[in-house]
Amino acid sequence: MSERKPAVVIASDPEVLAAAEAALVRGNAVDAVAVGVLAAAGLHASVLLGPVQMLIGGAGAGLRAIDGRTRQPGLDNPRPRGFRPEDPIPAAARVGAPCLPAALLAAVTTYGKLSIAAALGPAVDLARSRSKSRAAVLDRVGQLGPAALAEAQLSDELVRLAGRLAGGLLSHRDLSDVRPAVTPATSVPLGGHQILTVPWGASAVRAPSDNFASGSTTRVVVAADRNGLVAVACYCVTAEGLTLEELDLVAPFTATPVARGAVRVKPGLPRDAAAPIALGQDAGVLEVVAGIGASNDAEAALGAWLSTYKPASELTRTEPLPPGLVGAQRTGSGWTAL
Repeated sequence: MSERKPAVVIASDPEVLAAAEAALVRGNAVDAVAVGVLAAAGLHASVLLGPVQMLIGGAGAGLRAIDGRTRQPGLDNPRPRGFRPEDPIPAAARVGAPCLPAALLAAVTTYGKLSIAAALGPAVDLARSRSKSRAAVLDRVGQLGPAALAEAQLSDELVRLAGRLAGGLLSHRDLSDVRPAVTPATSVPLGGHQILTVPWGASAVRAPSDNFASGSTTRVVVAADRNGLVAVACYCVTAEGLTLEELDLVAPFTATPVARGAVRVKPGLPRDAAAPIALGQDAGVLEVVAGIGASNDAEAALGAWLSTYKPASELTRTEPLPPGLVGAQRTGSGWTAL
């Protein structure tokens, strides 16, 4: 077994882990996870404009899920005629409205201890070593919060490349009106424990199913602090998307293009994304926090593992863990990384 510690952070990416560990020293588990995902946004061009989903539990926070998935764009735009089956679909038509900055900063300001500027600091520093343009975007987010993406300098560029003139749907209102949802987590019995997941998807985590979103681009950050607060988030790192050269960002393909003769996806609706993350509790006590990254069947694999999960007192190192598992379990008064 790994060493038991009063607090622990685990992440799919070593550089994300370093930023999250430093944040846990200054803040709490929510700060650590949010800073970790923001650090990933500094490292990878596709993270900032992609989806994020988070679970939070314990220490007065309740059991909460934060929905930072991208939204279907098109607010304030007239309904387009739609693409015919034979029409080429431009990349701009697949770009969703980003909600990640708003979701992470809502988590920090509601449940964390760090300031917005402090939460963005490591991301800006990491980005500077790779891209001055991306660092500048993150720096504006640190100064203005989620409103940075609606600021003219950024929103004009995003709408120019993914809006109507480019064959897309993104509007200035999509960028100014996006709001993350904070809701109770969904709790179901599984393997003799209560498992908590996001309520808007992740059905394969809660029960065996072949119907799940691909988690091949998903990455995970987990944290548990000495005060009993735990958090886990998943985000995406992908090479597929619309490249925004001036900003050195990639907008992942998450939106549904409008097809002629088909029902239009309502603008503002969250777009599907894999959510292979969960909390587990026994007798009202949170015992495990985990996620699986970089696996196509991550949701199903996490559900299968949780259905046979054993408390720390029974778990041995001889039992195989699913590939890509990132997690921690309670061991007495401390936590052990899985």
